[in-house]
Amino acid sequence: MSTRPLLPKYLGAIPLPTIASTSFHSLKSDVTRWLTTRVNLRPTFVVLGAELALVAAAFLLNMYLFAGILSGLQVAQAAATFLLLVLALRGAALILFGVFQRSLRYASTADMIAIAKSVGASGFAWYLIYRIGNFGPRVPSVLFISDAVVSFLFLSALHFSVPIYNSHRARNARGAKRVIVVGAGDAGAAVLNELLRDPQSGIRPVAIIDDDCKKKGTRICGVPVVSTVANLQEMALRFDASEVLVCIPTATEAQMRQILTACRQCGVPVRTLPSVSELVTDHVSWRDLRSIRIEDVLQRRQAVLDGSLSKALVQGKVVLVTGAGGSIGSELSRQLAAAGPRRLILLDKSENNLFYSHMAIQEGWPAINVKLALADILDEHQLEELFVRERPDLVFHAAAFKHVGMMELHPYQAIRNNVLGTWNLLTAALKSDVKVFVNISTDKAVNPCNYMGLSKKLAERLVRGVAVRYHVAFMNVRFGNVAGSSGSVLQIFGEQIKKGGPLRVTDPQASRYFMSITEAVYLVLCAATLGRGGETYILDMGDPVNIYELARAVSLLSGFAPDEELPIQFTGLKKGEKVHEELWESWEQPKPTAHPQIFALAGTDPLPIDMLSVVGELRNLVEVHDREGLLTYIGELVPGFAVERMPLSA
Repeated sequence: MSTRPLLPKYLGAIPLPTIASTSFHSLKSDVTRWLTTRVNLRPTFVVLGAELALVAAAFLLNMYLFAGILSGLQVAQAAATFLLLVLALRGAALILFGVFQRSLRYASTADMIAIAKSVGASGFAWYLIYRIGNFGPRVPSVLFISDAVVSFLFLSALHFSVPIYNSHRARNARGAKRVIVVGAGDAGAAVLNELLRDPQSGIRPVAIIDDDCKKKGTRICGVPVVSTVANLQEMALRFDASEVLVCIPTATEAQMRQILTACRQCGVPVRTLPSVSELVTDHVSWRDLRSIRIEDVLQRRQAVLDGSLSKALVQGKVVLVTGAGGSIGSELSRQLAAAGPRRLILLDKSENNLFYSHMAIQEGWPAINVKLALADILDEHQLEELFVRERPDLVFHAAAFKHVGMMELHPYQAIRNNVLGTWNLLTAALKSDVKVFVNISTDKAVNPCNYMGLSKKLAERLVRGVAVRYHVAFMNVRFGNVAGSSGSVLQIFGEQIKKGGPLRVTDPQASRYFMSITEAVYLVLCAATLGRGGETYILDMGDPVNIYELARAVSLLSGFAPDEELPIQFTGLKKGEKVHEELWESWEQPKPTAHPQIFALAGTDPLPIDMLSVVGELRNLVEVHDREGLLTYIGELVPGFAVERMPLSA
């Protein structure tokens, strides 16, 4: 006897022998499991049941409302005849339009439309059955419309009660942070909508700021648009705001600078949405709000990057970058890779840094021919072999010891690495006929009062001396702090904020020059196109930034009230640190070049150092490990530099 499959339409995934041989309870379990995995009905069964209960309640209420028009017998007959039909039709429509599967917590306009469709479709089907099929007792046509309206209201109440309740809790949450939202566009509205539906956010929007005067006086999600960015400080005081949320992902650099200036003036913490290009999807959420970027903190106009200059410099050439794993070296490597060199050589003595720098090039520019050199610039023989083998056309020298405090503890290593390492590179470059050599220098080389700055000053003199004697396009590019580089004050502030503070500032009067790494490296490449030999270029760093004010700005723009939520401590200047840095010596005169943000230094050094003559003595002192003799000799070369330093170590 053959066994026919049970429920073939619904249980096609269950094998026939299993169904034929199983018990009723086992079959019930299989059916339940299938329905659960296919339709995920366990939670939605409850919703569907509640919806059908409300449909029944709406129908009975509707019958009650028509009791004055129909006789009691007609009402009873209509209820008995139509109730099961209405439940079947409404239930089928709710399933068809997926209303029962929609989240009750995140109801939206789309849910309301789905409810309207299901109620309308089922109501129309009921009316057709009644009219065409002549089904049931005579009732007025308005009853069908009334039932649809009441059902729609009941179902909407079910689906929107949770969001309405959450919105009420969010608006009246005790202890919630009062915020002003800057931006009354789509992004601002999306953030407002989500904040007002999430009582767990701990944020309560109290006002909206927007420069579109037409929006003033209107309300978005019930929150008033009160004024423009120019009046942000006044509005923050009026509404007792404790934070500002900037929700303008399409804002230009100039607009962001204006907005953030106003935010800093009002003295409350700030967070912002990423730019459109940074948002992974078009959906904007308050969770996308982030702390301000380094570029936002500095608020200086960035150079416009012109890739054609870099391409003209390096395209089709062999380029070597020393210190390629460091902050500046890795950015140099990326911008050079984008310019399309024939071969790019990455040199660094840190295996880990070199690995990650190489990986970034491989991911961004897989077609570039990259050679790795795990080498130390103090190894003359290894450098010479590398230069002979690769024959680089251009060298960008970014390898250096740069931390002031560390070099104060190890002055011997500062001179050995930053001066003699540079000399080794210059010697190898001369022997291999390198066309362009660019030495990355620092503002700490100006009137140095620490060993790191002194070593970079001597390295500058070496590069200039070689360029003048051998008539080669070897040059220096000097600039201040690059924001976000390893060990920079901004990176240190970021780490201190992650730990909950405090922010540590050396001196309330201390100031430094800053620019972004991307901009600094781009200008270095531009300077390389200008140099003919022996020049020292400085970059337009803008105005110096007070470090205490910077700490306050970083605190505010990271979402914390300075001194209150994030304390600021003064630690005092350490040995070798200056209150203010300088970009050129008193005898150096900056002259404009073909690039508006690059200046060439002119002038005659009143105390010149013939580094080509003294480098041999420096090498001798290093080779015999005469640390005290080395530092004494350096003090004689640079009379203004004090030699009384911390106890020496290797």
